[in-house]
Amino acid sequence: MALAAEGYLVTVFDHGEIGAGTSSGNAGGIVTGAVTPTATPGVLRSIPSYILDPHGAAVLRPSYFFQVLPWLLRFIEAGRPTRVSTIARALDPLVSKAMQAHLALADVSGSRDLIRPVGWLKVYGSDAGFSETELERELMTRHGVNFSVLTADEVADLEPKLNKNSYTRGLFQPDSGFVNYPMGLTQAYFEGARQRQAQYIRECVLEVRPSEGGGISIKTDKTSRRFDSVVVAAGAWSKKFAKQIGDNVSLDTERGYHISFGSTGDELLRRPVGFPEKHCVLSPMHDGISLVSGDELAGLTAPPDYRRIRALAPFARSVLPGLAEQTIQREWMGYRPSTPDSLPVIGRSPSCRNVFYAFGHGHLGLTLAAITAQLIAGKVSGRPDPFDLSPYRIDRF
Repeated sequence: MALAAEGYLVTVFDHGEIGAGTSSGNAGGIVTGAVTPTATPGVLRSIPSYILDPHGAAVLRPSYFFQVLPWLLRFIEAGRPTRVSTIARALDPLVSKAMQAHLALADVSGSRDLIRPVGWLKVYGSDAGFSETELERELMTRHGVNFSVLTADEVADLEPKLNKNSYTRGLFQPDSGFVNYPMGLTQAYFEGARQRQAQYIRECVLEVRPSEGGGISIKTDKTSRRFDSVVVAAGAWSKKFAKQIGDNVSLDTERGYHISFGSTGDELLRRPVGFPEKHCVLSPMHDGISLVSGDELAGLTAPPDYRRIRALAPFARSVLPGLAEQTIQREWMGYRPSTPDSLPVIGRSPSCRNVFYAFGHGHLGLTLAAITAQLIAGKVSGRPDPFDLSPYRIDRF
């Protein structure tokens, strides 16, 4: 939509329904203070348990170990304290502008009512659990993130339906937003693009290659077409297209899961609530409460394993008693496209000037969607970058 709004004739290729991919199943947060990368010294200490504990917060399937090892070694390197500081500095200009970028696109597409300025809340059941946030609080303070540490009473004021015995304090980022229907927002954005002459072709793209006659050739399972320029925004599947262009990237998938409890008709939650000690989030989505969790390294072809997310259902019912009688309506698994350093790939291909990359957003797919759109539109149009985009280049690995 960002390109169509600038007058470009845009064609979108997708093998599925618009908005039905990974971001349709996320927690719905536009988290403007998410400056802490996934790899931190504390997370690195837990890596052995990822391999050895099949019921842990994150799981590496043994059969996938050797395939993911190069990515995992880069992930470990990214967790060194000096690297964490550098990565946080690179995340800041993206996440801090994420909400205003979404609101700008929402205004263009007439979908501002789908974005709620209700903030991002995490709660902690123990002092030990809260003490684990020291690095996160330090990074947020360093980068000017607006956040506050809440008492139990203050958490209860924000979310009165939570079981007050389940937490002792919280962390709140009031400037963050929430989308209770991410797929609906994506479709609204595309409708805004379609009103500006964008086309949608539901075909499976097989190859993206420079064309002998100039431009870029797109080969699908049905036809081949040539375009002046191409944006590769294929999530966890982007790696193969980058390779066809001549660029290598360290990209894997952190598979995420959710289960959805049916709607009670009451407002059980006003915003997403994270429970870091249990590595999960409860979100009040348009069709009920979603329990979002799971970090699984298992690639793109292994079947889903819902055992860990199902095991969290009793916890969800205990912290949100209004779920006690609600049945599980849906189970879902999606593929987070993740780089080892938690930074997306945004910018022009060094191998082909007519190819632009916009993928690798990991846990921040919805958060960074709109700011990425603005940056790519600027790149295609040849405008000066609004800030240094070199940390997101594809050849950094």
